[in-house]
Amino acid sequence: MAGALAALVGLALTVLGVWFAAALGGSGTAEFTARPAAGAPVVIPPEVLNRVDADVVVTATPTRGGSLWMALANPSDATAVLGDSAHVRVSGVSVREWRLETTTTGSGEPPTLGTADLWRSQDDADGPVTMTVHQQDAPESVVVAAGRGSVASVTLRVVDKRWFVESVVAVLVGLFLVAAGVVALWPRRRPSAPLAPTDEEVAR
Repeated sequence: MAGALAALVGLALTVLGVWFAAALGGSGTAEFTARPAAGAPVVIPPEVLNRVDADVVVTATPTRGGSLWMALANPSDATAVLGDSAHVRVSGVSVREWRLETTTTGSGEPPTLGTADLWRSQDDADGPVTMTVHQQDAPESVVVAAGRGSVASVTLRVVDKRWFVESVVAVLVGLFLVAAGVVALWPRRRPSAPLAPTDEEVAR
């Protein structure tokens, strides 16, 4: 029973480790993408941005022919400026599907965000916009809004080589458990009992 359990746990660990290693690559790069509802700004709070030790690169892409604006702010300032207006909030990540989980909240037209005097940094472009969030500046929120068109996608990219190393370690531990389980389950040959002496041998 213990051998079968070890083999099953080892197999699951091996498969999971191989899957993560293949997805992350040698650089340990994880990317999560969301395609938010059209026409609403997107807010990425510190609960998502500041959960890791590495820098987080945020890239937003507009619909065809559109333009985007992106800014960093103190979380309470970002919440205050958006108020009750309609916006999309990134609530977490799904590792299984490598996507950002989002919720839509509020109602009404959002304010003109670029004119607010509270942004720590901001950028805009006719096309994709990228901004790097450094963890030493946490907590921070990122706000993305479309100048023309809509926000087509938002991607978070994090690079941490330790994740790839940990995946490889998981594979090695899994293989060891599989091998140990197989050995424990392998039938062992019992020494055969000595043959009983024949009558002739007893007479001697």
